[in-house]
Amino acid sequence: METRRSINPGKSLSSLLTSLLVIVLFSSGQLAAQEQDREALGRRGPYQVAYYSQLPPVAEFSAATLYFPANKGDDFGGVVVAPGFIERQENIQWWGDHLASHGYAVLVIDTNEPRDNPAIRAEALMAGVNLLRTENTRMGSSLRGKIIEDRMAIMGHSMGGGGTLLAANEHSAELKAAIPFTPWLPDADFSSVTVPTLLIAGEIDRIASVADHARPHYETLTAASPRMYMEIKGGNHFIANSMTENEGLNPNIDVHDLVGSMAVAWLKLFMDGDESYRDAIFGDMPVTDRERLSDWEFSE
Repeated sequence: METRRSINPGKSLSSLLTSLLVIVLFSSGQLAAQEQDREALGRRGPYQVAYYSQLPPVAEFSAATLYFPANKGDDFGGVVVAPGFIERQENIQWWGDHLASHGYAVLVIDTNEPRDNPAIRAEALMAGVNLLRTENTRMGSSLRGKIIEDRMAIMGHSMGGGGTLLAANEHSAELKAAIPFTPWLPDADFSSVTVPTLLIAGEIDRIASVADHARPHYETLTAASPRMYMEIKGGNHFIANSMTENEGLNPNIDVHDLVGSMAVAWLKLFMDGDESYRDAIFGDMPVTDRERLSDWEFSE
């Protein structure tokens, strides 16, 4: 089990960049290929995306949209994504399209009430997991026989991120991965999480400050399971959200390529079991990506 703090505040930026440039310039061709793979994961994937919202009613959440790779021949796993406080699907829908284009069924939900607390959102996320499994067997489902029922992951923003961690804390055995982004939940202990967890944070988050939320959340996760803390330099509370007409709920920096690539690689490795993506996650990160992080730490 390896733990590495990859950004050292005590080292000068020029020194850090110099050493990283040496790595980029003189490393093997394998690194160059890795950078190309990472870049591709941040763009729209190889599959055509279709979606539908006519779904069986679920008590734990209201509306939902199910995105999926329409032209993928192989079966695929599922992901459920929950929005944050006073948010709706539109605030996180880019994740549905992006992840589906890389080969996953992605259920983006609306909570019953926009102000639902993280515990309620945790219940909604697990209800979404059950719905995805039902879609695999339901007569009339567009995804009947296509979803791999034991390959499930959950994601969420803000209170939805807190809900993601709560759900993983209680239901790790039912999941393959968890990806909370700028999670909100004070004084929480997630030491029972055993599922690989990628935590995305924003350095200047004024709603769920990293000092009170994301960083303590990460530190309560056990190092016995893979975990990663990825803090976007200058990123706000909405750094991993969709761009919408409501500027107050939008990311202040466009890092969709960075967070999107890492999330896809995380799912490919830990949900699909594809070891070819391990270096894209835990290997040397390109200089241009490291420059966009204020903190980066992981346990492999």
